Amino acid sequence: MSLSRFLQTDDSLWMQALELCEHDIYHLPAYASLESDWIKAEPLAFRYDNAQYTMLLPLLVRPTPGAMGFDAVTPYGYSSPVFTQDAPIEFMIEALVAFQTAALQQGFITTFMRLHPLLHSELGCISMVTTGSWTQTVRGNTVTMPLDGENEEWLGRVAKGHRLDICKLIDKGCTFILDSDEAWNAFPLIYRSTMERIGAEKGYCYSDEYLAGFRHKLSEYVHCGALLDSAGEVMCAGLFTSVSGILQYHLSGTKGEYTKQAPMKLVLLNMRKWAQEHKIKYFHLGGGLGSGRDSLFEFKLRFGGEILTFRTVSVVHNEKAFRQECANWCTQAHIESVESNGFFPPYRAQHGKL
Repeated sequence: MSLSRFLQTDDSLWMQALELCEHDIYHLPAYASLESDWIKAEPLAFRYDNAQYTMLLPLLVRPTPGAMGFDAVTPYGYSSPVFTQDAPIEFMIEALVAFQTAALQQGFITTFMRLHPLLHSELGCISMVTTGSWTQTVRGNTVTMPLDGENEEWLGRVAKGHRLDICKLIDKGCTFILDSDEAWNAFPLIYRSTMERIGAEKGYCYSDEYLAGFRHKLSEYVHCGALLDSAGEVMCAGLFTSVSGILQYHLSGTKGEYTKQAPMKLVLLNMRKWAQEHKIKYFHLGGGLGSGRDSLFEFKLRFGGEILTFRTVSVVHNEKAFRQECANWCTQAHIESVESNGFFPPYRAQHGKL
């Protein structure tokens, strides 16, 4: 016997499924709800069960620009479908076919999935899903922070520039604080000023309301670390999440006058120590902006961690409606053909981040 259904965030079957599947912050209903408010979407999860195994896929659902149906996207971050441990490939195919069927019934035209580099970095089975059009794409790389060895020994293995900057910050008497009101209260302004300084898209410039929700609705799983200079001024701050033995470096910012000192390096050293004390299995630093190998990626790579692959899966559930939405977009944009530059679905390229 098998069951498939879409779940609301208040449905106990959502969390029940996560108890059966290894997951991360991005799969929690509270996170989906927070992200849905930010992008003005409806938060749902698709759950599929047979007699032995379970799959859960968190989704944010919005009407298509041409009002021909709905597009679904997994919540921002690494929100791939999750499966019961040891689920065989046959079950994964069965579950994804069931999702295609249910998606069509719900009027979905497309779904965009961001895969998790540590949990399900690849869905090798999609080539065997014969309904719908499924495309898996390598988007770039992410990096982990090594957790083996004490900080003193580990510092000898990181890039020389990182090591020297960390030692200078320690010598100057900088102080690390974690989960204090001072750190949390300083974070929003520091983060947004950093996003403005680097020219980030509006979708990344989270409001005070969003960040307050992140702190309070996910309080069991989130942490805010900051560094104070010798005078007690907050130099930088970062948000981290901890779920199922995975510590994620989520968001961060540095005050403009402190950028040359690179204070986040010492914050990350202290979070590495925290991860070891709390028996964290993985400390994931993420990748560069837009998953590219840019200066942010190189900054993370120089801590000496493992390079992982970040992939996405694009699904066209309804080919006819998809082509019509693309045609409508071309007409409105006064162009002859779709050029999405990797954005999916292409007719949303002007509507927000991937």
